[in-house]
Amino acid sequence: NRENDFSVDTFDDRTVIICDQCEKEYHVGCLRDIGLCELEELPKDKWFCCDDCNRIYVALQNSVSAGADTIPSSLSELIIRKHEERGLCTYGSMNDIQWRILSGKSRYPEHLPLLSRAAAIFRECFDPIVAISGRDLIPVMVYGRNISGQEFGGMYCIVLIVNSVVVSAGLLRIFGCNIAELPLVATSREHQGKGYFQVLFSCIERLLSSLNVEKLVLPAAGDAESIWTKKLGFHKMSEDQDLNVILVLRYSSMVVSLMLDFILQADFRVLALSKYLKEVQLTLFNKTSVLEKTVQLVTE
Repeated sequence: NRENDFSVDTFDDRTVIICDQCEKEYHVGCLRDIGLCELEELPKDKWFCCDDCNRIYVALQNSVSAGADTIPSSLSELIIRKHEERGLCTYGSMNDIQWRILSGKSRYPEHLPLLSRAAAIFRECFDPIVAISGRDLIPVMVYGRNISGQEFGGMYCIVLIVNSVVVSAGLLRIFGCNIAELPLVATSREHQGKGYFQVLFSCIERLLSSLNVEKLVLPAAGDAESIWTKKLGFHKMSEDQDLNVILVLRYSSMVVSLMLDFILQADFRVLALSKYLKEVQLTLFNKTSVLEKTVQLVTE
């Protein structure tokens, strides 16, 4: 749980350990009581609460190390069709369109230019996202840093690259096999309307499907909500007035931290949201709706 019932200076049953993938917190004593594991000291390396979290972490790290990958042929056809509808030429081969998983926290030198471009796209497409201190939170999230008790080390940046240029980017965090979040996703303005956003989202959903992740949630502003619900299969989890009851404001401007320490007595959709918030720390935006989608099984 997230209450202050834990030991800091000594290792005992009240010591809290956090899964390095789903970020859930566990008392060492509770782990022993339920037979999950028996720890005699804090692990010196990564620690995972279950085989699924271990599997997801290893798969993500392998994908990061593997580098860029070409998009499936069906997605290439989508881009060609979008270009033809706008009377645009598709320059080069479809092999010049790739997607890639980046880890800002890992600080790989070859990732830095791509992450910088992703951050620039987010700044271009979104209102300023700043902490109370005035610090820009976009690079904090992109590079997997921590600030004011909010941890972003589990964020991965997924980018779509056309002719060596990042045109679309999204931030993805996977809380085990139950749920993943997509707090930011955008296409640079000069490349909007060319099918790149749909391709990037399809790559993200394919990744989640391959990892057997069940649900994807994201924040959507009013003007974008219909795109997510009508074209991409999301549904609204709660009404704005219900969501405001459970927001715990941490930052000025848009960013809020959602940390629920009680079960909200409301309709089923809000209870579904509260279940997530009891277990994980989602990063959402003020004045947005929480949308949810069951990840589609992809066989191609």
